[in-house]
Amino acid sequence: MKLRTALSKLSCASAFALGTMLTLSPAANAMKLKQQNLQEMAVESQSIIAGQVVSVTDGFDNNRPYTEVTIQVSSDAKGKLKDDSNYTFRQFGLIKPRSMGNGKVYLGATPEGFSKWREGEQVIAFMYKPASITGFQTTVGLAQGKFVVRNGKVENIFANKGVFEGLDTSSLSAEQQNLLTTPGAVDVGVFMDLVGKLSGVQQ
Repeated sequence: MKLRTALSKLSCASAFALGTMLTLSPAANAMKLKQQNLQEMAVESQSIIAGQVVSVTDGFDNNRPYTEVTIQVSSDAKGKLKDDSNYTFRQFGLIKPRSMGNGKVYLGATPEGFSKWREGEQVIAFMYKPASITGFQTTVGLAQGKFVVRNGKVENIFANKGVFEGLDTSSLSAEQQNLLTTPGAVDVGVFMDLVGKLSGVQQ
C-alpha cells in the first residue's frame, strides 16, 4: 500500500510537471518563431540589464523545475534597478537533466529557444516581466533578448540577425545607423546608446 501511494504521488508530480511544460510549449514556440527587433524588445522589457552573471543554480518549486540566475547589475537602461545591485530571477527548466536518486532521470531541462546562462559572462538582458502565477521570468523574444559582451562587442546567439531590421532611422546618429548594416557583433557602447534611445529613458 505504501509503495502504491508513493507511486501515485510520483505519478501526480510527474503529470503536473509534464502538464506545465505542455502548457508553456505553445507560447514558447510562438515566441521563438516570432523575430523581434531591438525596438520591440526595448518596449516589451521590464528592465534592460547590463551586468555580470555571478550565479547559476537550479531546483524545483512546487514540482516546477527552474534555473535561478543572479546578475550583478552595472546599469539598467530603464532606470528601475540600482547600479551594483544584484538581480535574481528564475527561468523555467533545469540547467541540465538531473538524476532523481532512484534510478530515474528528470529530463525537464531549459526548453530549446530559451536563454542559457553561464557564471562569469557579461550580458545585456532584456527582461520580460515575471509570470503572474509562477513568478518565472525570461528574456524578451527568448534567446533573442540575451546578448553577450566580449572584447567590447555584443551579440546574441543568433549573431544579431533581425535585431536592427525595421528601425526608424530618422533620429539615429551616424554611428547608430552604422549598426543597422553591421553583420554580427557590434560595438557595445554604441549599442547601449541606441538601446537607451529606444527605451525612452535615455536620450
